[in-house]
Amino acid sequence: MSNDGSFNKRDSITALGHLRVLELAGPPGQHCGKLMADMGADVIKIEPPEGDFARSVGPFYKDMPNREGSLYFLNFNTNKRSITLDMKSEADRDVLRRLAATADVVIESFQPGYLDSLGLGYKDLSRINPGLVMTSITSFGQTGPYRNYLGTDLVAQAMGGLMYIQGDDTKPPCNAPGEQAYQLTSTHATYATLAALQFRRKSGRGQQIDVSLQDVVSHLLFTICNYAFNRYIMRRTGKLIPRYGVAVPSSYYTCKDGKDVSLSVPAPAKFKELVEWIGNEILKDPIWNDRGYRTANQEVMVEIVQEFILGFTREEFVGEAQKRRIPVMSIKDLAGVVNDPQTRGRGDYLVKSIHPHIGDHTYPGAPYRFTETPWRIHRPAPLLGQHQDEVLQELKKAPRVRRVKGAYRRKPAKHQLPLQGIRIVDFTQGWAGPFATRYVADLGAEVIKVESNQRPQRGGGELGPMFPEINRSKLSITVDFQNREGKELLKRLVQMSDIVIDNFSAGVLERHGLGYKELKMWKADIIMICMSAFGSKGPYADYVAFGQEMLAVSGVSYLWGYPNSPQVSRAKVYYTDFASAAIGACCMMVALESRNETGKGQYIELAQAEASASTLGVGLLDYLVNGRNWDPMGNHNFTAAPHHAYPCRGEDQWCVIACWTQDHWERLCKVAGKQPWTSDPRFATLESRWKNQDALDAAIGQWTKEYTPYQVMHMLQRAGVPAGVVQSGEQLYHDIHLRDRNFIAPIEHCPPFGTMEHSSVVPVLSLTPGRVYGLHDLGQDNYHVFSDILGLSKEEVDRLMEKKVLY
Repeated sequence: MSNDGSFNKRDSITALGHLRVLELAGPPGQHCGKLMADMGADVIKIEPPEGDFARSVGPFYKDMPNREGSLYFLNFNTNKRSITLDMKSEADRDVLRRLAATADVVIESFQPGYLDSLGLGYKDLSRINPGLVMTSITSFGQTGPYRNYLGTDLVAQAMGGLMYIQGDDTKPPCNAPGEQAYQLTSTHATYATLAALQFRRKSGRGQQIDVSLQDVVSHLLFTICNYAFNRYIMRRTGKLIPRYGVAVPSSYYTCKDGKDVSLSVPAPAKFKELVEWIGNEILKDPIWNDRGYRTANQEVMVEIVQEFILGFTREEFVGEAQKRRIPVMSIKDLAGVVNDPQTRGRGDYLVKSIHPHIGDHTYPGAPYRFTETPWRIHRPAPLLGQHQDEVLQELKKAPRVRRVKGAYRRKPAKHQLPLQGIRIVDFTQGWAGPFATRYVADLGAEVIKVESNQRPQRGGGELGPMFPEINRSKLSITVDFQNREGKELLKRLVQMSDIVIDNFSAGVLERHGLGYKELKMWKADIIMICMSAFGSKGPYADYVAFGQEMLAVSGVSYLWGYPNSPQVSRAKVYYTDFASAAIGACCMMVALESRNETGKGQYIELAQAEASASTLGVGLLDYLVNGRNWDPMGNHNFTAAPHHAYPCRGEDQWCVIACWTQDHWERLCKVAGKQPWTSDPRFATLESRWKNQDALDAAIGQWTKEYTPYQVMHMLQRAGVPAGVVQSGEQLYHDIHLRDRNFIAPIEHCPPFGTMEHSSVVPVLSLTPGRVYGLHDLGQDNYHVFSDILGLSKEEVDRLMEKKVLY
């Protein structure tokens, strides 16, 4: 591999080099532009004359504030070009219109209606360029009663329910580190944008994509569907192990050297293996095999497990557990991530770059390896206006309107879907892989889920909403691919498909004769994606791990909490599965877009541990450039103050407030009235507030506790201050904004699940909005797939069913 992060040496080949993207987005959408730029798209970042707001966000190179030295900006803006335009100037607005005529995509994150007021909205620009796709990334979307409310990453994590369900139950709810809501929403926006371009190839028509931060966060971790199904409200559990999604004794534990590990035992077989290893007489009682009993008596079990683990150093325990195929990983800080043997052993995650202001430095790379169109940094984040003359000179020579290659123009049929005609063979299990395929299934891809009675995936007999939530909108087939005839059936199915995806440990499909080399012989342009935990190289390549271990080994577990919260009380939710899933969906769409241009398929390796680590790119860059190893910051960050969750009237009721500017602060003070803290000199400036945040938070909390969280939110939002309720699953279920946007929808599943309410399609495409259908029964589509698609007779399918080749 080359030292710039590529999977091969053909660095001139890019997946998206044929696309031009105009980025008008600030922090909520800049990651969308980065994802496309890093895969080769010509992303022109259009900044105001004073520069993008992201340039003012810390941390900074050598801790010296400078618009060219923001590591935050550097992380999210690689491979882009920068020009400046003043939207107040009609001449500059005309330049933007002319640029839009040459573009494939516009990414924007203004408040709804702002671009329309300037004559630059989607309707205006689509008249100039009918094939234009405009991706609008906002806090609450383009519709609904909160559409004009101000938002931030903190507000999105609160209003979307993520903060309410995890962490230390003795402290205020805590947001996930690294602006996860912004990044995850941008990732969803990216695959949706590429899906819209896929549709444009068939219709010649662009469309607007409405991506709401609240929608994206609200679909995470089953908060809505759990409440809808049995009125269960997920809450912060502190040291205890959550009731849903995690099996006791899965938790964080301390070893004899004082270092912490993450342990997961999601399957009965792994629990049995752990009990045999521990050898404790109490745990040998068969009653402990009952998951509900373990949950009800978890204090006893956790104490026994902790006492056992104290007999090992961290390195010893991880090694011994992995020998037994028990998922255990070290909990790392960011220095640990950078210097981890796996990071160093893979050799291509950390890459070299040169920036005009910062100079030579090491940069955290991408978590995916494309064999044909590798990721790479071909230019660092731009200086302000660095490419002004270059872009304007190109504009003089450009055609008046971007021509859409290969498109024919006709009005799309009603209910047409953007990914209609794309077929995916899905071997994935668990959460991350199946969510990746669900996202594209909701947009019309035909996802054929390969299941087996020998490896049950449907909840182990525990009826609940999770499996239907993950695996809706898919077909289900059951085929024994260890059988010669079963393998032959899969070969024929691959020959009629576009993508094959799995998330087994590295090498599993290869050992069954279903690796990429074999698939490529069967279908030359097939796309294959492997979403293993650690990739195919490095000392952890054969390790087993689940979402909790991805949190641990990537630095997210360590940072997601308060400095004085014990590690066992910090977040244990499987959040990173959702980050990996969205990135997996992006990989599928990038590969399809590349194949549309080149006719070539390719193999993509997505290492989930690196996907999780990549969400902390700013922190990794701070360590690599400044040598600063982050400690947990709770709800605080390097720039905004106040920026926290404040107690309100009612039990466990909270409202977040995020003041990023002096104007936000002054508006907050006006709403609060004559409170002592509004005139306290310690809080007069952003810098002084940041230095005195603990005192500031305590003072504001005394004011907010006199009101309900919705009173605080509405008072502050009316005054122009970003604020939001830390919503529970119950509050999300009844949220008037989500209901108005039809984000919560009833879905009819196969027995025994029946009708359940779930979150709907996350990105909303104006012309092809996607659709949802219910979970299919195990093997329900065997006859359809093997008879209607592959052409076998009904009698032949019957024979295969009798022989248990199909189940």
